[in-house]
Parts: sequence; structure tokens; C-alpha cells
Amino acid sequence: MRRQLISVRNYVTSGVTQLPYYARNLPSYLWQARQMKLQFSVHYISYISTLVLLIALALGLYTRWEHSQDLTILIIGVVGMFLFGISCALTYYFSMESVSSALVHLWLGCLLGMVSFTEKVEFSHDTAEEVMNIMLLTSLVLYCFSVIGEQFKSSAAIEATMLTKSELLEMTGMVIASFLTDKDFVSVALLTVALGITIIGIRMKSILAVLNLLCLVIVSATLFFPALKVSVNIYSLCCFVGRVVVEPLVDLFISKLTVLERWQVFLRSSQFRRRIALLIMATAQISHLCVAARFMPNHKEWYIVVPIFVAFAVLWFLFHVVYFITCWQLMNKITDCNLTFGSLHDEGKNISRIMASKGVRHFSLISQRLVLYTIISTLIIAIIGFETRNGLTISMLFIVLPLELMVLSLLLELGSVLGGTCVGYALVVPASYYRQDGGATLLPAVTLQEVGARSTQILNQIQRFFSYHIIDTYGCDYSSSGITAESLETKLKTFFERRTTDGPRFDTYVVYYSGHVHNSGDWALADNGLLKITTLLEWWREQNTDYGARLILILDTEHSYTWVKPIRRNNTDFVAIQTYKASKITDPEEGCEVHIGDFTKDWVEYNCGNELGVKWGGVSRVVKPLYGSSKCWSDFTFHLPTNEDIAQHWNANFPKITRHLIKAINFPNFGSVCCCCDCVLKCLKRKRMIWCPPLELDTGHGFKLIRS
Repeated sequence: MRRQLISVRNYVTSGVTQLPYYARNLPSYLWQARQMKLQFSVHYISYISTLVLLIALALGLYTRWEHSQDLTILIIGVVGMFLFGISCALTYYFSMESVSSALVHLWLGCLLGMVSFTEKVEFSHDTAEEVMNIMLLTSLVLYCFSVIGEQFKSSAAIEATMLTKSELLEMTGMVIASFLTDKDFVSVALLTVALGITIIGIRMKSILAVLNLLCLVIVSATLFFPALKVSVNIYSLCCFVGRVVVEPLVDLFISKLTVLERWQVFLRSSQFRRRIALLIMATAQISHLCVAARFMPNHKEWYIVVPIFVAFAVLWFLFHVVYFITCWQLMNKITDCNLTFGSLHDEGKNISRIMASKGVRHFSLISQRLVLYTIISTLIIAIIGFETRNGLTISMLFIVLPLELMVLSLLLELGSVLGGTCVGYALVVPASYYRQDGGATLLPAVTLQEVGARSTQILNQIQRFFSYHIIDTYGCDYSSSGITAESLETKLKTFFERRTTDGPRFDTYVVYYSGHVHNSGDWALADNGLLKITTLLEWWREQNTDYGARLILILDTEHSYTWVKPIRRNNTDFVAIQTYKASKITDPEEGCEVHIGDFTKDWVEYNCGNELGVKWGGVSRVVKPLYGSSKCWSDFTFHLPTNEDIAQHWNANFPKITRHLIKAINFPNFGSVCCCCDCVLKCLKRKRMIWCPPLELDTGHGFKLIRS
């Protein structure tokens, strides 16, 4: 009896001691219960939607068989029941849910197609038909709610995909239904392919694809099916289109994946697959032109329309040659970026920085206008052939159009998201005590060894910085005996003349220096030479006339903070300086608490992914980061292609026969209607940089300028 009482007491005691634990975790338990409830609710809505859809399809098939006595409808209904039974057996007895789901979606698309293409006036107003229409719309609404709930679930996996299996199978079922009902199988199949390509465009988060979807729906309802002389059930078609489109549309506005992350499904594929995709796209474009030309003689005024069509067809061909070459070169650049991405370590893997360093942004900005004119030429061909339209020409147009719109959307995204090009040059000179009178100072061998080791470490760190941010490296020079003024002038002027492989200048030039300086911040060079800030900016202006590139100076020296004020007073150049100021400086001969290289170590570490590991605002920190920028720094924008850049790009990449088109593309640029607002915004940005400069100034290349 006593043992039982002791065991009861221990049980109660353990329960009481665990009460705080359960009370502390009560919110998480409630959240998990809520998530499970939401998950079950979403599944129930999905099942109810499918059940309502099946009842509606069964009712529709029965109504059609009752009025037509068509044996095909009866066979399809029986086969559908048989397949649904097999799918249930595969799910509950063999756990083959993927195969079961594939059969269900395939036959749902087929049954929706049968109901759509067997519509007749005789039974369009029957009670059973109207009930079916209401149930189809109800099923679509329930399916929309289930998709939205699935997207809002925290457990919903966010993956980049082009086309899901369910969408592909339901569209395949629709094509099968058009074949069984003998309703111009080729045209309906091509229109279904056009719908699938439009869905892929929406999956790629293209707003232009949404506009194309609206045009596709309107044209199909008003032109396509009347051209086929086919009576269709609009409710079943709406249910079909809604089922395959609602998930991409919801994903477009809810998913947190960026456009580039969406496109990685295609861009990260092999070069062979991407080139095959380009060849298929070119085949579709040529087929569209051939189909339009085939029916052009049917026009009642063919003697006028045909010559006009031939003239614009030549223009169409030239623009599409340019379009194909542009896409081919873009894929070559993507291949180069993928190779660079694969060769880097995990620390520096960032596809956006790699694309920016390869000049993809500049290429995209130039190509946007070329692709836009290609789309306009496609629309002109469609407008000329409007009177001779049929199901084939309409479906081919909506196969080609979303493909070209997707390419334009990708180029627009690459041109707006990617940063500009950047090139860097580093000069490291071992920094020991420097006497202003130019006399020699004898240092112990141990001190010289420490200075040399510190300089080597600085060089390795700046090389890591250039590599991490994919900065094109002009050179990382190490000079143990110093550098003369003539050699430095030659080096810097050659560096400032450097251009990208595509021809334009780099957007940003980064100069790093660590070495001897005077108290004024001027660089102490060999043979008692020096480099002043005014001289450096003069060299920069000689090479940067009317281009608008910017210069960033990163200086790890003892007195470089004195250069900050003259740079802040600069009103003509896009120049910035990043350096530091030591809070306590002792006599160098007695030993320094702050060593040259300490700032570089922390700054590189901070800009290479370890932002939490470096605390710039600590009270005990001796090395205080400091940056300064010119007055017009906030006006800087990455280089936009000029007419000369477009002409140079055209002459270097496209055939001579297409060079006459450059006159149509290089139209004059008109002033912005909001120029007054732009001036006000520029003024406000300048005042903000002067009065309240940010603690971290983003350069647009992945690294930041810091002040404490």
C-alpha cells in the first residue's frame, strides 16, 4: 500500500513539474492544431470539388447520350467509370497515388472536352443541362478556394516549375476529346498547346503572359470557335481553363520566388536542351508565317493584300533573324555564367552577380528593343491576315506570341534586376614607418618580417573580395620596394581605359591601396614621389569624359581619412572613398595599437557574407570605418545603351542584310514628361546624402560602403 502511495505521489509530482513546460509550449501546440485543421479543410474542399465535377460530368454525358443515342458517349462514360475505379484501387490497395492521380486528371480533361464539344441546341436549355452548368461553376469555385488554401499553408512546398503533371494531363485529355469528337483536331490541339505555353509564361512570373491569357480567352470565344463553326459548352470550357490556370495565377501573386529563380528551371538546364528549345521556337515561328501565307490568296482583294503581305513578311523575316541570333547569344552567355557558377566555391556562388559581371544586363538592355520590334512584326502579320483567319492561323499566332513575350519579359527582368559591370585594381605596398624628410629608418628584421606577412595577408584578402563579388580583376600588385610615380600613372591610366568584352566601359572602377602615405593622405611613392587626390581625379576625368562611370577608392592607410573632405566637395565626378579613422594613434616607433590591414580584414569579412560577425558600432572598437561620396553620387545610374552602343552591337553580331533595320530602331530619345519631378527627386537625394548619409551605402554590386 505504501509503495502504491509513493508511486502516485511521484506521478503527480512529475506532472506538476512539467506543467510550466506545457504552458510554455501551448502557443506552438495551438498553432500546430490550427495548421492541421487548415490542411484537412483544404483537402476536404479539394475532394468535394472533384466530387461535384464528377457528378456534373456524369449528368452532362447522360443528357447527351439521351438525346443523341451516340454509342461513343456511352463507351467513354463506361470507360471513365472503370478508370476511376482502377484509380481508387491503386490508391487504397497499392499506394500508387501518382499513377492514380495521373489517370484521374487525364480522364477529367477528356470528359470536360467531350461535354464541351458535344453541345447542341436541342438540349441546351434542359433542366439537367442547366444543373450541370451550375455544378461545373460550383466545382471551379471550390477548386479555386482549395488552391488558395494550399498556397497559404506553411507546409506548402515552393518549387520552381514550368508545367505541373495535372495541368499537362488535363490538357492532353482535352486534345483526346477533340480527336474523338472530330472537331478539327489539329486546330484544337494547337490551341491547347498555346494555352500550355501561356501557363508556362505565367509560371515564369510574366505579367505580359497574363495579358496574353486574356487575349487568348477573348479571341477563342469570339473568333476561334466561330471560325471552326463548332458549338461548344462555354461553362465546361471555363471549368477546364480555370482548373489549369488558377494555380499559376495564384502562384504568380503569392509565391516569394523571384523571376530569376523561376527561370532557373530553364536557365540551369544543359546547353543542348536550351538550344533544342530555341530551334523548336524558330520552327514554330516559321510555321506561323507559312500558315498565314497559305491562306492569304483566299482574300477577296488578294491582288492588293498579297504584295503588302510579302513586303511585311520580308521585314518579319529580318527581325526574326535578329531575334534568333539574340536568343542564341543570350543562351551562350547563360552557358558561360553556368560554367562560372559551377567552378566557384559555395561562398561565392551567386548567379545574379555572375550574370552582372558577364555583361548580361547591358546585353539585355540592348536586346529589349530588338525583341519588341520582333513582336510588333508578328502582330502586323496577324493583322494583315485577319480577313483570312481560321482556327489554324489563330492557334499558331497564340503559340508564337507567348514565346516571344516570355523572352521579352526575361530581358526586361535581367535589365532591371542585375547590377552593372565592375573592374578592380589593387596595389599593396608593405607599410612601415615613413619619415617625411625622406631619410631611411632602420627596422629590426622581425618587424620587417611581420610587415611582409601582414601585406601578403592583405593581398590575399582583397583577392578574395574581388573573387567573391565577381569583380573583373585588372591586377593585384605587390611591391616590396615601393612604386614610382611614372609606373603608377601608367598603371592607373591603363586601368581607367579598361572596357568590357562587349565594348562599353565598366560601370564601376574600384581602386584599392594599402601602403605608405603622408599626413595629408597623399600616397608616398618611391624616389620621394607622391600622389595627390587632385592628380588622381584628373587622371580619372581624362578617361571618363561624358560617360558617367564611377570610381570607388578603398584605402587602408593611416591618414587616408583626410581625403574624405575633398571628395565630398567634388561636384563633377561620381567618386566615393572607403577608409577608416583610428580612435587612438600612438607613436609608430613605440608601437601601434592599430595595424595596417586590420580594417581590410574586417571590411572584407563583412562584405563576404559575415555581416553578423563584424560589429562596427562597438564603443571599444578602435578602427572606425568612414566613407565619403561626391555631391552628385546619388545621381548615378548604371550605364544605359546609347544609339552608338546599339549600332556597335548590331554591326558586331548581326548579318549585313539586317543593318538597314538599325535606322528604324535608333529613334531619337525624347525628354521625360516628368523631368521636373526627376530634378526634384535628384535634389532630395543629394540633400539626404549630405545631411543624413546612411550607415551602409549599397553600391549595387553586392558590397557596401560602411561608416560607424
